[in-house]
Amino acid sequence: MTKQRYQSLGAITGLILAMIIMVALGLSGFLTGGIFGATGAVIGGMLGERLGNGGKG
Repeated sequence: MTKQRYQSLGAITGLILAMIIMVALGLSGFLTGGIFGATGAVIGGMLGERLGNGGKG
């Protein structure tokens, strides 16, 4: 797989996990969902890119 594929899969996974965490904490709302969603997507994309590089920097 390409680096972009890992990055995309990581972003989608991060977004889903962030939404699950948000609901588990009992939070809701448009702004809260946006903050959690954006944060999860960015962190997931960064982790996916790192995995795509074989764990190197």
